[in-house]
Amino acid sequence: MIGQFWLFVNVKQAARLGHVGWGFMLEDETFMFGATDHLYRHHEMDLPAWIDYMSVAPGEHTDWWCGYGTREEMLTAMSNSREHIWYHKAKAVKVANCDPGAGKKAAMFSQHCGWSVLSNNCVQQTWEIMRAYGADRVIPNPWENPFNLIPRVWFKSFEGETVQLNPDSR
Repeated sequence: MIGQFWLFVNVKQAARLGHVGWGFMLEDETFMFGATDHLYRHHEMDLPAWIDYMSVAPGEHTDWWCGYGTREEMLTAMSNSREHIWYHKAKAVKVANCDPGAGKKAAMFSQHCGWSVLSNNCVQQTWEIMRAYGADRVIPNPWENPFNLIPRVWFKSFEGETVQLNPDSR
């Protein structure tokens, strides 16, 4: 099966370092899409809250979410929602010999795997999903270049045509 993997970026999140989300085509040509948003819900000057924010244990709440739908429904959900972070841009690549079942299993696993700013953030979790799906053959491994662990930088290194979503998104 030839599938598609989508990478989404919000360029305003995480002190403008960015935040990424993911989407991929399933066997029936619909899409599964989502992210681990890990929202900061404290006053920006609350130092103890920032320290707590740096790591979330496996099984704890990380604002993970996912959806299913057509390509158009995915792009709409990723660019405008009241339930999660919005995204500004997206890129897609075709993936030969993709494994939607493995991608779905990795995506569902990310719901409970915790979160850590340095070792298990949105880039690493998205990478694990795309690797399971089979897109690691066409997308750069963020671990090979430390700068690719920054969501905005990794998005730029991702081959594919940029699709502009909601430029005014939060």
